[in-house]
Amino acid sequence: MRTLATIDQEERKRRLLQSVIHQYIKTGKPVGSAFIAAQKQLDISPATIRNIMGDLEGEGYLTHPHTSAGRVPTDKAYRFYVDSLVNLQRLAIKEEDRIRQDYQARVREIEQLMLSTSKTLSGLSSYTGFVTTPAIDQSRLQHVELIPLDPRRLLAVLVSDTGVVKHRQVVFDRPYDTRLLEDLSHLLNKRLRDKPFSEVRDSILEHIEAIRQRHIDLLEVARRVTQQAFDLDEVGEIYVEGAGNILSLPEFSEHNELQTLGRLLDEKRTLGEMVTRDMAETRPSTKFSGVKVKIGSENLSPDLKNVSLVSSTYFIGGRQVGVLGIIGPRRMEYSRMISLVNHVAKLVTESLTRHLGGK
Repeated sequence: MRTLATIDQEERKRRLLQSVIHQYIKTGKPVGSAFIAAQKQLDISPATIRNIMGDLEGEGYLTHPHTSAGRVPTDKAYRFYVDSLVNLQRLAIKEEDRIRQDYQARVREIEQLMLSTSKTLSGLSSYTGFVTTPAIDQSRLQHVELIPLDPRRLLAVLVSDTGVVKHRQVVFDRPYDTRLLEDLSHLLNKRLRDKPFSEVRDSILEHIEAIRQRHIDLLEVARRVTQQAFDLDEVGEIYVEGAGNILSLPEFSEHNELQTLGRLLDEKRTLGEMVTRDMAETRPSTKFSGVKVKIGSENLSPDLKNVSLVSSTYFIGGRQVGVLGIIGPRRMEYSRMISLVNHVAKLVTESLTRHLGGK
C-alpha cells in the first residue's frame, strides 16, 4: 500500500517535472535546480530539488547535454506531459476568430484551401505546417470527360467527390474513332458515378461485355482508357509551409541534424507518405478528438527523431481523406498546438463539405 509520504513524494516529482518541461518549452535552454528553487513555486529546498531531478534522470525523464549542469526533458518526459493534459488550453476567442477570418479570406478552391491550411498552421504555431490533399484512392468518381487530342491520343479528365481532378493521357497504337468518345463517356458516367476509385477498374471490366454487344470498336477504346486512365496508385500531394521556422531553432544547430531534417522537408512526397502511413498505423495519442502526438523517437522515421508531430485527419462525408498538422521541436507548447490542429482540422472539414455541396 502506498503511504501518504509516498504519494506526496510522487506529486512533488510530477510537479517538478512539469516545471522543468514548461521552462524548457519557453527557453530551449537546460534547466538547473537553482532556477527551479528561485521560482519558489514548489516549496522544496534546493537540495531536495537536486535529488528529485537526479531521480527523474535515473528514470529516463530528464537528461543533461554535455557538461551542462541543467537538465532537458526526454521523449519519455514529453509523453508524460502530453498524456497528463486533462484540461487542454482552449484557444482564446480572439485567436479562434483570427483563424477563421484568416482561413475564410484565403479559401477559394481546393488547391488554394490546402495552401491556406499549411500557411495558417505555420503562421499561428511559428513552426512548420503541413496538409496532405485527398488521395485519389480515398475518393469516389463523380465525372469522366474524354477529350480527343489527335487521332492517336485522348485526354481523360477524372473528377472526384473530394474535389481532386486528375488528367490522364491515353495513347492508342492506331487511330481511333473520336465519335465513340461521347458514347463511352455517357456509359462510364452512368455506370461508375459514386464508385470508389479503388473499384473503378474492376467495375469497368465487369461492363466490358455490355460494351462489346454495343460496338466492337468501343470495346478497344474502353480497354485502353481502363488501362491507362484509371491506373491510379498515387498518394495525395502535401503542402508544407514554414520549413525555415523549425530549421532556425537552436536544437537543430548541429550540421547533420539540420541536413537530415532539411532534406526530409524538401522531399515532400516522402514526407507525405510518411505522415499518411503514420496516421493510419497509430491510434490518437491524446484525449482531444482525433489529434495524434508523436514525440521524437515515437515517429516511424528516424529522420523525425528530433521533432514532434501534432496531426489530425480531416473528413468528407464521414470519410477520412487527408492529414494536417504541425512539425515542431519536442519542447513545443503541446496544449496550444493540439488545440490549434484540432480547430483547423474542423475548419477544413467544414470548408470541404460546404465547397463540395455536402458530399
